[in-house]
Amino acid sequence: MTTTLDLDGLQELLWGFASHRVITVAARAGVLSSLAEHETTVEELATELGLAPHPLGKVVRALTALGIVEPVGDRYRMVDTLAPHFRRGPEEVTPFLEHSHDLYDRWGENLEPWLRGQEWTVRRRDPAGMRRFGAAMRAMGSELARRLAAELELDGVERMLDVGGGFGHYALALCRARPGLRATVLDTPEVVELATAEGAAAECADRIEFVGGDYHTSDFGQGYDLVLIASVLHQEAADGAAALVCRSAVALAPGGRLVVLDFSIDDARQGSLMGALFAINMRSFGDTHTEPAIRGWMEAAGLERVERRPFGRFRWLIIGHRPAART
Repeated sequence: MTTTLDLDGLQELLWGFASHRVITVAARAGVLSSLAEHETTVEELATELGLAPHPLGKVVRALTALGIVEPVGDRYRMVDTLAPHFRRGPEEVTPFLEHSHDLYDRWGENLEPWLRGQEWTVRRRDPAGMRRFGAAMRAMGSELARRLAAELELDGVERMLDVGGGFGHYALALCRARPGLRATVLDTPEVVELATAEGAAAECADRIEFVGGDYHTSDFGQGYDLVLIASVLHQEAADGAAALVCRSAVALAPGGRLVVLDFSIDDARQGSLMGALFAINMRSFGDTHTEPAIRGWMEAAGLERVERRPFGRFRWLIIGHRPAART
């Protein structure tokens, strides 16, 4: 893929830092949630949130230029396609923007030293930090989970395993879509403790079981009609990802499916911007994996009829089937 970029285009890319900060700071200040819930003038919004009117006006106009906000006379509101995701509630995406704000700081601190051969400094998460991270992943993952539940054919799926399933948002969405489905969510004991304490899947508590463990070593069990690896495979380098695919394939019942949901990337790893950037975010311990690699791991694990489906702008589903039992 050939891309022609002139100096103006380069300058626009470089100002992406400002766009990011405008969005995340507006979220932190409550601006996005308020504009998602009601139309308002800049002056009314400043009074509501205790902000300075002049800088707020510039921020709101920048949000308008970014396509996040739209004017209605002298008032403003969030565009309809985004507003439902920012209205206050358990599934609003504001916690993910808080996470993104923190990522911005960590990239600024670490990217150049890492490029020069130093370690990327990782801050160990205390319980509060784990709770914030879990909320961020659930905020973005809940919408992906609803889309996944609509995409997958769930007839005949009675048992599923969600590998590294966090607070259970994928399991919950699939259980909502498939009455009678029973799900096992495997994640670290710390995550399971938080998910259980917060009643993350209380709506289907009788059908979703959280199991604390390590997906590298814990016994997955067997006989699952569906095993899901959603936004997890990128946490592993190639060897670890191949092993995880193999362990997941072994857990399937005959005729079962292994579903990988993750960031997409082209075979040369240089034409898919989100995939290439996310590969940096995974530093040395993980990566964004290509379709031929994932397909090869699935086929090596005995899966067949491997298919790829697009899933939004920069994600894909790669699905492999365990052969049905011979009669």
